[in-house]
Amino acid sequence: MDSNMSLGTISNFTTITESPIIGANQTEFDLWAVQMVSSFYLYYTPMLVFLGVIGNLVSIYVFYISKLRLQSTSQYLSALALSDTVFLLQLTPPWLSATQITGIFHRGGFCQVFVYISYVSCCLSAWLVVSFTLERFVAVIYPLRRNAVCTVARARYVIISIVLASLILNIPVLRFAVPSHNDCNIDREYLDHAARFNLVDTIVSFTIPLAGIVILNSWIMFGVWRLERTRRRLMKAERPRGRRRARCTRLLACQRAQQRVTRMLLIVSSVFVILNLPAYTFRVLAYAYDLNTDEIGGRWTALQQLSVMFFHTNFAINFMLYCLTGQNFRRALVQSVPWLRRRPCLANALRDDAVLPPRTGSLSMYTVCSS
Repeated sequence: MDSNMSLGTISNFTTITESPIIGANQTEFDLWAVQMVSSFYLYYTPMLVFLGVIGNLVSIYVFYISKLRLQSTSQYLSALALSDTVFLLQLTPPWLSATQITGIFHRGGFCQVFVYISYVSCCLSAWLVVSFTLERFVAVIYPLRRNAVCTVARARYVIISIVLASLILNIPVLRFAVPSHNDCNIDREYLDHAARFNLVDTIVSFTIPLAGIVILNSWIMFGVWRLERTRRRLMKAERPRGRRRARCTRLLACQRAQQRVTRMLLIVSSVFVILNLPAYTFRVLAYAYDLNTDEIGGRWTALQQLSVMFFHTNFAINFMLYCLTGQNFRRALVQSVPWLRRRPCLANALRDDAVLPPRTGSLSMYTVCSS
């Protein structure tokens, strides 16, 4: 990394170089902090890539094999998992260079392609999160329009549009990036153009998506609270009987299924904001104060590298979030994976031997309500 270049113009904070440059006025603590974070990066990255790719591929498999494929939300989550997988895979060449296994990241052609892929996948993932958050906003705030707006065909159209826009908008990166001896950097002839492009990229890939997600999530949470309050009032005011009571029970089951989906997507989008915010903050500070690598201490370099690792984690954590917060995803996962399917059968057999009443539950009710 050239020490005369501004941190705001170097990259979109998607890679960590093997020998980060810190300021001259450094202390022993600064050196120790940078060394510790760099060592942690060398072990953390391969584990993150391995587990994240497996989790994302399993998510894609579940969304397309199970009944969840009938939902428009699953289209966005599948595309998000694919985009996240691409991003994680492009982390491998910089890591191989940092460990001095191979210098493919510093070669002409490879350098430009890997940086381009990182920009495209970052932009794509951000706007996919915005898209399914916006769809959930429509489903919660305007429930009568949900069936007309939240369709699989519309979701696929939106995904294709976002992919094409991300591919086209990030084409300049192919010209700005050039390989160097131990890094993939910016061509000095286009430094001013790259700075302007990076500013636009920060607004498009970070500022607008993060602000939009925060606003939409706040509105969604308010809408869920309002619907829940209205439902409780109606249940207290009226106590239906007979067929009317059965109908109300089915409607409540549908509402609860929608609330489970809403809760899962709220958590996914909120975690996206939390993990992106540190890297975005460092990027804004670099622009605001025009910081150079010579002007910052080792502890700030270490914090910037930690923010990068938080940013990377965002692309590998969604499968775990689905499993922890998505009851319908867990059911679909058990139904889609054969060896997991045998475990409920064994549990049922043991339960029958103990002469216990069978547990009632149906996935078809959820499928009808949330399709």
